[in-house]
Amino acid sequence: MKRTVWADEQVTASVNKSFIPVTIDVDDSESAAVQSRYNVGVTPSTIITDSNGIVLQRKVGGLGKTDFLEMLGSSSGGGLTFEK
Repeated sequence: MKRTVWADEQVTASVNKSFIPVTIDVDDSESAAVQSRYNVGVTPSTIITDSNGIVLQRKVGGLGKTDFLEMLGSSSGGGLTFEK
């Protein structure tokens, strides 16, 4: 997703307009608490939360540009992406 979806200008503009993107390195032991909180066991995982960290949407596995933009379009708030 990093090279195909996140690199796309339309995706970047949509994310930056309404979201605060956060990428978590699952190999970093300091991210264990966040992974546990959001029950992340598979990467990539995309989680959209509200401003309080409540999960609004979750997708496990890769997303293409169209699916990712649709996910963003039906949500408002922040977002977390977990990648290896």
